[in-house]
Amino acid sequence: MQLIKALIAVIYMVAVLGLSGCESLFFWPSKQLVPSPEVLKFTKEDKFFTAQDGTLIHGWQIAAQGEKQGTIYFLHGNAQNLSYHVANVFWLAEKGWEIVIIDYRGYGRTAGDPDFAKVQQDALAGYLGVLESRQDQKPVIVWGQSLGASIAINMVAELPAAQRPQGLIVDSTFSSHQKIVRETLGNFWLTYLFQYPLSWFFTDDYAPEQAIARIDNVPFLFVHSVQDPVIDISHAQTLYQLAHDPKQLWVSPVPGHIAAWNDEVWRDHLVCQLNRWPQLNTQEAACEDAGLAAVKE
Repeated sequence: MQLIKALIAVIYMVAVLGLSGCESLFFWPSKQLVPSPEVLKFTKEDKFFTAQDGTLIHGWQIAAQGEKQGTIYFLHGNAQNLSYHVANVFWLAEKGWEIVIIDYRGYGRTAGDPDFAKVQQDALAGYLGVLESRQDQKPVIVWGQSLGASIAINMVAELPAAQRPQGLIVDSTFSSHQKIVRETLGNFWLTYLFQYPLSWFFTDDYAPEQAIARIDNVPFLFVHSVQDPVIDISHAQTLYQLAHDPKQLWVSPVPGHIAAWNDEVWRDHLVCQLNRWPQLNTQEAACEDAGLAAVKE
């Protein structure tokens, strides 16, 4: 009886995937913004960018405090919206880094429905907006987190050399959509035997492992937890091997998905690394220079 129920459930999943399209399973947007500026005590300015198809993309800009070091263009993960994900990056404004974070269509105040191709338009619209409003020659570093890092890799791979950022942070992402689907299904007894055929319903047209080798002359900083329960570290290792130099892989001992920045030491070391960009160091050696050691005020 249990086997029959399991088979019925799998058949139902295949039918749903085949009829509704699989890409939507990668996106879990929330429209309601939470009061993160008030709770986390930062000031933001609303920004709007226009995608190629005319969709208006909503974002926040957080001004750098003190002497500006550069701009972080942040592409968040697949759930909720920017008001949740800004907690990962707002603190860099206190260290002199301007922050620009956007919501893909369907998230927060951005209209529409997301899919792989459309969110690439959204990311590009925000990035080009950053370049157009740039009034200095300070570095622009794209930081993609989880699904956002997949989007970032594909975006940068399509940019002409003159428009490429001065750096790319690849934080806790997957190397292939099909591979992460297989691994997720393989963790569940009901779908274990069907992980390969079900994964074939998903396209790998935007797989980071197919795009990353097209990026050159852009320093890569890869960050991943050795105990990430959502995306195994093997994905980061695959992308690291495929990426061109200069590159560095930081492996966090902090368990969890995108959890490294809960650690104050890791935050401090990221500030050190950003301040010496484009020279890349290991996480342990990031603050070794005397001039960079005291990043806390």
